[in-house]
Amino acid sequence: MTFVLEQSPTFKHPVSIREVLDGGKIRTHQFTAIFNRLTQTRIEEAGMQVSALQAAIRRGEEIKDIPTRQIADEILAGWEGITTADGEPVEMTASTKAQLLDRAAVADALVETFFDADRKARAKN
Repeated sequence: MTFVLEQSPTFKHPVSIREVLDGGKIRTHQFTAIFNRLTQTRIEEAGMQVSALQAAIRRGEEIKDIPTRQIADEILAGWEGITTADGEPVEMTASTKAQLLDRAAVADALVETFFDADRKARAKN
């Protein structure tokens, strides 16, 4: 297969969100994220931001600026499989995107999934 220089601006990938329930139980939710493709330069910059954050957390440092939500906002172009309690699809708007990214663990899961997909693609090359 030949290599085509142009790429689609987005790609889809499943994302799992683990939610803590009463009694210490865990429930896993899944939806499909539509991710923006980033340039190699931006992937490296964002990766360094995430690595620096993780290192600071391990050292027990006070965290003033957490880039995870900003990176998640940058990479999330849309979604499939997010619904209301009544089962109606939730359209992505600025408001619903902000609401999703403010839910516990969602921004972290999006960023982790994005970088994991990138690592897996590189490993197969």
